[in-house]
Amino acid sequence: MKEKDENFHEKIKHGKNKHEHDNENKANDNAQKKDNKIENEQDKEFAELKEKLENLDKKELSNELFKLIKENEKLSEGKLKFETESNNFCDKYKRSMAELENFRKRSVLEKQDLLKYANFNILTDLLVVLDDFQRAFDSARKDEKGNLKNFVDGIEMIEKQFIDLLFKKYGVVKYGEKGDIFDPRIHSAMMAEEGDYEEETVIEVFRKGYLLHDRVVRAAEVKIGKPRPALKKEQVQDCNS
Repeated sequence: MKEKDENFHEKIKHGKNKHEHDNENKANDNAQKKDNKIENEQDKEFAELKEKLENLDKKELSNELFKLIKENEKLSEGKLKFETESNNFCDKYKRSMAELENFRKRSVLEKQDLLKYANFNILTDLLVVLDDFQRAFDSARKDEKGNLKNFVDGIEMIEKQFIDLLFKKYGVVKYGEKGDIFDPRIHSAMMAEEGDYEEETVIEVFRKGYLLHDRVVRAAEVKIGKPRPALKKEQVQDCNS
């Protein structure tokens, strides 16, 4: 029984190998036929050309040769024109890329300079205020009578100059007054107490706030009054009883 099974499997294996071998031979035959067909077509074209040339006389051969030379010249001119245009395009591309890289480098340098000297004008104006402070102190030191009023007047003038510089020239806005509605975007609540308030309200200002256009430079530090929490119904009944 075991020998029969082995013979059966051997026959199947042999048949499979034979089938694969036949397929491989068939594929090779098809490829060979295709190659032979191409060769036959090429041979046929060559034979037709040879026959055509053999049938031409000397004058006709000269004409055909002249035509071939002209066609070759046209092809050479077209090739030269294409190569010239291609080289010009490559040169333009390289120049454009170089200009783009130079522009990028200039932009980076300009941005760095802008950040580096962004406060140049402000510092120039502040130096003028600093000079005025120095003159006021020098004047106070030279005043043998110790006239404090003149010194205070000088400091007040410098303060006015500094305020005009910030608020008028640079557009800084000072805010933070008692009675303002509390806004967490521009106020910083330092303290809070409950009272008879309809909404959270500024009841004391510890330090003024400043805005530059729509950006908070420094939030105002304030104390706020908060409404008392509403009593629940049960708490009201307990109070009435």
